[in-house]
Amino acid sequence: MAQPYVPQEFNKEEEELKCHPSQSGSTATPTLFENTNATKAFSAAFFEDQLLDKEGYYHFYVLIDDLFDEINQQLDQVLINDSQRPSLVSAFQADMSSYLSHEKLTKNSRKMQLEYQNANLKEKEYVFNTFVKAEIENISLDKYQHFLLEKILEVGLLQHKNIILDRLFQSINKLIKDLYACKVIQKGLEVMIQNPQDYPYQLDNYLNFIHSDNSQMRRLYVDKIANQIIQKSLEVLEGNHLLKLLQVLSKYILNNNHEKFELSIDQYGCLIVNKIIDIYPKQFDIQTKTLCNDIIIRAIHNSSGLTRRQYANYIIQSILEKGQEIHKRLLMDQYLIKDFMPMSMDKYGSNVAEKVIVYGGSQWRTRLWEEVSISESSFKKLVNDQFANYPIQRLFEYLDQTLRQEYLALLNRLSDNNQLNNHGQIVLKFALANQNVKKYTQKIIQNDKNQQNKNKQKKQNPQSQSSRQNISNNNIQKQQLFENGLKQAQQQQMQQQFQVAMMQQMMYYQQQQQLLLQQMPQLYYQDQTYLNYGTMTQEQQMQMFYWQQQQQQQQQQQIFNPNMKNGQ
Repeated sequence: MAQPYVPQEFNKEEEELKCHPSQSGSTATPTLFENTNATKAFSAAFFEDQLLDKEGYYHFYVLIDDLFDEINQQLDQVLINDSQRPSLVSAFQADMSSYLSHEKLTKNSRKMQLEYQNANLKEKEYVFNTFVKAEIENISLDKYQHFLLEKILEVGLLQHKNIILDRLFQSINKLIKDLYACKVIQKGLEVMIQNPQDYPYQLDNYLNFIHSDNSQMRRLYVDKIANQIIQKSLEVLEGNHLLKLLQVLSKYILNNNHEKFELSIDQYGCLIVNKIIDIYPKQFDIQTKTLCNDIIIRAIHNSSGLTRRQYANYIIQSILEKGQEIHKRLLMDQYLIKDFMPMSMDKYGSNVAEKVIVYGGSQWRTRLWEEVSISESSFKKLVNDQFANYPIQRLFEYLDQTLRQEYLALLNRLSDNNQLNNHGQIVLKFALANQNVKKYTQKIIQNDKNQQNKNKQKKQNPQSQSSRQNISNNNIQKQQLFENGLKQAQQQQMQQQFQVAMMQQMMYYQQQQQLLLQQMPQLYYQDQTYLNYGTMTQEQQMQMFYWQQQQQQQQQQQIFNPNMKNGQ
């Protein structure tokens, strides 16, 4: 018997796996094996080869682990973004490119600050790690985004503040000369001074930097932006820290030094001297106050030269405006009154001469007028000078009426003799226009009188400061008790008025209901759309009864006591 025919299989299993539709010319859809990566992942032969080779086995699984780690990080980032408030994420992902308008950039910056301020701890952590931590230096240099760093230094987490302060100090030589980064550093200084125990390392680094005495710091003293940090330090530092800074600065303020470096005549260095004048009254430490006083006295002794300098004259103006009375007297009596005429004819000194007239007292104005009108020739010089005519006009404003008449008489005499040039004619017109204007003199005279009255009261009533405080405290307590009593009386009166109004309204409703029942009973019961007046409950009827009794009692009291007012 013949055996059945069995077809022979020529292709092996391995060759079958290698037969792809694209290679055989088939029109079938591509399988997973078309993808080389899928072939590596799903082919049994590939896995067997890797398992046989130990090195290949290790590298393969390292590759797979790295791939899964990268995917997990991406998923975690997506989950973190999805878990945050959309407004928070959108605020910090807003476009801050320079091509946008100023209004748009300002709006985006304010939105960032507001979202950060209202965020919880987790959201602040997310914002700092995602948008701020890697770009602290660049954000501090940006015109609009640097406000975000200031906000974090105000309300942010302590660890974030420390990171920001450390990063700012690492680049302080670059950032301190930038307008916007300088503001961030000033905010950081305020935060460190308020809570020094939270930032000991950062505060020590800053103090070592600010107390250093070298050429680099001297360049910062006269820098347009960096000197703001020095001024801020003078304003917020206290005790020994401020004393060390003043000792360094004192070497370069009207003091002979080997470097021949002077702050008082510099455009920005003079601002540091003005800040020392400002902080002098606030100092309580004896050494610090003495050092500030020495610097001010040096400026007063050199006033004749400083008044004629382009920038140093502002130091003398600052003493006249904000200085202590002792310094003003020394400056006026020994220097400025004697030097008034030549100072007035100087381009920069004329500005100081005007301040002398404005901030000097009536006694000094009288002395100035005596100095000016000592001779007709000296007065003519000042009136006709291109710079001195301005302080002379200011002097006329602050003189008394009798001295104004003398002033006008001199001007008219010079005008009749044709001795007034263009500047003198301007002074004459100003004096004639403001001859009877007393608003300036009245203010000054009134202030002087008030000051004199205060001094007299102090001499006549030498009470101690503690007793005055006790009296003022008692008066405040009495006033508070009186105000509380008035508030309670007003509240009771309001409650009584409300009750009376309610009772009257209820009586009105009752009367209307009775009238309707008497006149139109059918209309009242048949027409359902008619507005129905609600009937009174039992509790309301009892309140009405009590209220009527109170009204009757009050009427009887008024009958027996006609002079008695209601409510008493």
